[in-house]
Amino acid sequence: MSFDNSSSVAKISSTITIISLIQINFIDYLPLIFAILGTIGFIGNLFTFLQPTLRKNTFCIYSLIGSTFDFINLYTNLLPNYLYHTQNILLLITDSASCRWKLFALAGVPQTSMNFLILSLIDRYSSTCSMSSPFNKIRKLKNVPYFTFITIMISCIMSLYSPLLYDYTPGFGCVPTDTMGNGILYICLQGFLTPLLMLLFVLLTFRNMKRSRERVVRTFFMIFIYS
Repeated sequence: MSFDNSSSVAKISSTITIISLIQINFIDYLPLIFAILGTIGFIGNLFTFLQPTLRKNTFCIYSLIGSTFDFINLYTNLLPNYLYHTQNILLLITDSASCRWKLFALAGVPQTSMNFLILSLIDRYSSTCSMSSPFNKIRKLKNVPYFTFITIMISCIMSLYSPLLYDYTPGFGCVPTDTMGNGILYICLQGFLTPLLMLLFVLLTFRNMKRSRERVVRTFFMIFIYS
């Protein structure tokens, strides 16, 4: 029995050692890897979406703005995490103001990127709507600054819960003042509402394209019959 206990303890100790080695040699470097790959992807998006044939396409504009916020997120949220775990470099948070601004950036920048992705999906949906649809306004080049501003404002409002529910506590740092409320709002806004809107406009676009194909088939069939 004693031998079995010793063997179990040895296995647990070995597993903990392996996990620690993986964390030290791999997991801590993931943010840096993501930052490098994300930068390469952003440069690729710049070369793609800024082509003369695409730079006036509203879908490309919204997608590029969203990609820009993704790039900002890499270096404001992800890279500092890598520096903290590998170099022990920590952005000092010594008061409530710096704590709230940090949490606002942590929530607001990725939320803005996701909202521009939703905007680009709405743009694609509008291209399948009738000419009289109010959604067509989103594809007018002159309206791009307006919709960009509105999207950023909505993103800021959606992210306000984070700085409001966090505060600086001496000895503990930047901690939530309402852990349950913060978790519920995060799940509702970023885990439920945002993906739901994405799925909704993907399905609406698919429905419109299916209807359009059916109309084309019926028209072709009628022409074939009466010709």
